[in-house]
Amino acid sequence: MKRRTLLSLAGAAALPVALPARADTWPSKPISIVVGFPPGTATDSIARLLGDRLSQGMGQRFVVDNRSGQGGSIGAVYVARAAADGYTITVGASAPQAINPHIYPNLGYDPRVDFTPIAQLVQLPYVLVAGRHTGFTSIADIVAKAKRSPGEVTFATTGNGTTSQLLMAMLAREAGISLTHVPYRGTAQSVTDIVAGRVDLTFDTQIGTLPFIRDNRVVPLAVGTKARQPTLPQVPTTAEAGFPETQGGAWLGLLAPAKLPQPIVETLAQNVAKALADSDLMRTIADIGAVVDYAGPAEFGATLRADYDRWGEIVRVTGTKID
Repeated sequence: MKRRTLLSLAGAAALPVALPARADTWPSKPISIVVGFPPGTATDSIARLLGDRLSQGMGQRFVVDNRSGQGGSIGAVYVARAAADGYTITVGASAPQAINPHIYPNLGYDPRVDFTPIAQLVQLPYVLVAGRHTGFTSIADIVAKAKRSPGEVTFATTGNGTTSQLLMAMLAREAGISLTHVPYRGTAQSVTDIVAGRVDLTFDTQIGTLPFIRDNRVVPLAVGTKARQPTLPQVPTTAEAGFPETQGGAWLGLLAPAKLPQPIVETLAQNVAKALADSDLMRTIADIGAVVDYAGPAEFGATLRADYDRWGEIVRVTGTKID
């Protein structure tokens, strides 16, 4: 899919935007960026970095509001029901927008109609890590133990319906093994328990796991991307490890309630493009383990619809359920 370059989008941010009379004073008060995950998660980290840049660039405060739970859907439903005035937006993820609707009954929102897509922000590579207590050094070690003792190997996730759970379900299906799911509310809690030896594995974002990998507190076994990651060049891909079907990651994007006025959509999208084109911010995002991947409202909307269908099929094929 052809993308406009960040450079050209950043240039567009300098162009004047003609706002209708009722929107020409926006923003006149602080904007709330709702995050459906706890502090310290990948979504929260990116939201805070972006919020700081938007605050500087737009002359109004962007304040992160963590409303975690139900795999990010607590925050999503809050935003879906908010006024479409530009003062409540969200850094959403592929889990609450594309996965959860296929797992949770009666979420209270339809991601295809209840949100205004503004901009895709980043891609989040996922890393499979094990606690040092397990002695695992490869996916083959996991498979061998799981076949000897079905259900004995445990894995943590950031909640039911998250990308983390789906990737582990894909691995279990491809390897023909049974693993035990232990859901948590966020990455910090789950990886802390892996370090402590209470849970064996997790397939989580590079942002969340990289500090623990660098401190030698967990063992990285594989990345779920098509190619090795520059931050972890020694770690094989799942395909290299013999499990090519276990592949995937997540995107983060900026959304608002449905029917957000188009001038506000354009203003936000242009300012996000300008922020993400900054070399210092791009380097910071890369250093913490994410990849800038900007797309504007129309292209991001198309991604939302396509991912809704794609993850729905993965949920069906893997038989993923609420634990």
